[in-house]
Formats: sequence, structure tokens, C-alpha cells
Amino acid sequence: MKIGGCDVSNPGRDDQDAAEGLWSRFRDIALALNRIQSYNFSADSPEGRFTERWLDEVLKDEDTLAEVGREFVLRAFRVGADAINFKILAHLSDEAGVPLAGLAEITGLPHFALSERVSDLVQAGLATRVLEEDAVRATRLTRGFLGMVEKIERRLSVMVRERLPALIGR
Repeated sequence: MKIGGCDVSNPGRDDQDAAEGLWSRFRDIALALNRIQSYNFSADSPEGRFTERWLDEVLKDEDTLAEVGREFVLRAFRVGADAINFKILAHLSDEAGVPLAGLAEITGLPHFALSERVSDLVQAGLATRVLEEDAVRATRLTRGFLGMVEKIERRLSVMVRERLPALIGR
């Protein structure tokens, strides 16, 4: 099944796509943080260097690692679960950028407000900006997230169809 341009028909891959998408986002942040931590702000003084090695702490402590992972997952779900943000995600494509003008039309949001929402989605790893085209594209996390939501929706629909008649006496 396709939601927007994202193929979410591969059951069992959704959590893998979501995890890979979150890893990609974590990797980008870790690489940037590692560069900052390695940068000497003052050639004369060791005080100009970062003294805390945050990335080392993540590796040393399983609780910290779990907490970081949980934060990434919950943040993606929190941002993606917003009704308007979900509508944006459902219209994104894996292949081509979707113009912001088209998303503004779909959501009814002014371009500036839409741009802020897209920035939130990008920050969470759920979308990527195609600046040259003033467009937005889906990520692997988008596919995994939409696939999981679609799978849960299907299961709930089956339950409602099966259980509602007895609940309301029909």
C-alpha cells in the first residue's frame, strides 16, 4: 500500500525502516557533535576545548544509551503524530520532492507556518528539505512511521468491525 508516495506495503520492515531512519538522524548529530568536541577554540589554551565527551558517555552507560534511543523514538512519534504533520507526511514521496506550495494547499497553512512544521519534521528525521526545489521528501523513517501507523489502523479497524456489533447489541 502507498501512503502518499511512500510504499508502506512491506509488513515487518516498518520497524527496521524506522530504526534505520532514526540511526541516520542520530549519526548526523553524532558526527556534528564529534566535530565540535574535537575543535580547539583557542590554539594557546586547552581550556578552549570541550571537556565533556558526551558521545563517550552514551557508549559507557546502557541506561544513557536506552534513554537517548527512547528520546529519539518518542520525539519522532510526537512530531509525526500531530494531525497536520501527519497529513504532510502522508503526502510526501520517496522519489521526488513535494513542493511546499502543494503542501500549503493540502494543509491550508500559510507558507511560513508550513515551513516551520516542515522544519520540525526535518529536525526529527521524518522529512528532508530539497532546498533547490522548495520541496520536501520522505525519509526511511517516514516510511517506517507511516507503515507502523497504517498497520495499527488496519488492526484496529478489524477489531472495531468484529467487536462493535456485540458492544452496541447488533
